[in-house]
Formats: sequence, structure tokens, C-alpha cells
Amino acid sequence: MNIGIDFHDTLSYAPDFFRDLCLTWNSDVYIVTGTPENEREKTIEWLRRDYGFIMGEHYKDILMGYNYTKEEGLDAGHFKRMRERKLENLKKHNITVFFDDNPYYVAYMKDHGIFTFQTILAKAYTQKFAKNDPYFTCHLQDRQFDFIEKDHDKAHIKTI
Repeated sequence: MNIGIDFHDTLSYAPDFFRDLCLTWNSDVYIVTGTPENEREKTIEWLRRDYGFIMGEHYKDILMGYNYTKEEGLDAGHFKRMRERKLENLKKHNITVFFDDNPYYVAYMKDHGIFTFQTILAKAYTQKFAKNDPYFTCHLQDRQFDFIEKDHDKAHIKTI
């Protein structure tokens, strides 16, 4: 079973865990990112320099997003195109297990036959990066889990 690991806010959130997983996995490992294809070499260097991930040792290849600029806008259309690109990359490389933090991508992949694990980010992490990056999208998890908390408080849950 080949695995794909999302780079931003999955691998970068828990690099030690994913490094150990990569070193012990018996099939191909791919790093998956929405970073544009034209930033491939910078991204490979970033993985090596900041996280100690070396292509050929920890992972077979990096699967990039389509070429875009943030100035074009990161609207719903962007995320639809990116999820389709990610799925295309997963299918092309026979990836059957995928790790990603973004609920939008997780829901899409699991509905297309990919066994998907959602990396759950600590609230402190999402709040820190949301303040620093106007394009940070992991706040979607805050909404995902805040909804559950608010709903739980209203619900009349019976215990057995």
C-alpha cells in the first residue's frame, strides 16, 4: 500500500511521527502538497532543510499542486481544483492511504476510495498560524470541532 502524506500542517505539524512512519513503511511514500509545481525545487529543499526529509531516503517523490498565485484568490474554485489535482496525483501513483489535515480534502478523498486519516491539529497551532498567514486554511478544523462542541452542549445525550 503506497501512502501519501500532506506536507503543510500534516507532515510539518508532526515531522518526527511521519519521519518514523516513512522509514518503516514497506511500500512507496509520497509527499503531497498543494504548493504550485513551479516551486518544486524550493519545496524539496524546504523538506530537507527544515524537517530532515530526504527524497530517496524518506520518500519516493513529491506530488505538487497546479501552478497558481495567491493573488488569483483562494476561493472555493481554487479548493475544488486543488482537491481534483490531489486526487489525480494519488490515483496516478496508486496511493491508497492518505494523511491530510484539511477537512475539505479528507472528505473528498474518502469518497473516492482513498483510505484517509485526518491529522487533527491542536487549537493553539491553528490559532498561531491563522494570525500570521491570511491564506491559512486550517482554521477549517476549528470550525469542524467547534461545531461538535457547540452541538454537544445543546444535545440531549443519553448515556447507557
